[in-house]
Amino acid sequence: MAFLVDHDERRKEILTKALRLIGERGYEQVTYQQIADICGLARTSLYKYYKNKREIFDQALIRMVSSIGEEFQQTVSNNPDLSVVEKINLIVTQTIDTMYTNPPLLQTIVEYLIALRRREEPVDRKIRRHTIGFHRLLTNLVREGIAKGELRQLDCTLASEMLYALLETATLRITLTEGTTREQLIKMCGFALEGMKAE
Repeated sequence: MAFLVDHDERRKEILTKALRLIGERGYEQVTYQQIADICGLARTSLYKYYKNKREIFDQALIRMVSSIGEEFQQTVSNNPDLSVVEKINLIVTQTIDTMYTNPPLLQTIVEYLIALRRREEPVDRKIRRHTIGFHRLLTNLVREGIAKGELRQLDCTLASEMLYALLETATLRITLTEGTTREQLIKMCGFALEGMKAE
């Protein structure tokens, strides 16, 4: 009897294991063969799913960001009475919590982006590609908050960019600063959100 492989599950498993390995050792130190080994696949089998290490890493990051959005949507659907301000606080908190689960992975991401920049590759476009859905979610929440009168009249794009920039700052602080706590970062984002609230 033939053994059927769920290829979608296999892809997810590869991304999860590869991201964990890259987070532990750093992007430059991990080889394609090591990813194949940790996944229990021959190198040629891994090629059926991903053509190189960079594609694996990029897809893993996209999946990680998507999982934050999925967790947020699940929490919101389970709590339909949340205000827009509570929803924004929720997505900020979930994002910071995700970052705190694996600081070495954050460091690897920052190092990866710096390496791309040194090679004069378009880093901004790559970051946008990974986070476009996240940006859209923040913009939609700000727009909803203005429409419901919870947030004052402001430029939706600028407001969502500010929230996103605070989360980028949180990434760097978690990566580089030993004394930064989860609570400090959540308060910092909450302070910015307070300034956006309607009178």
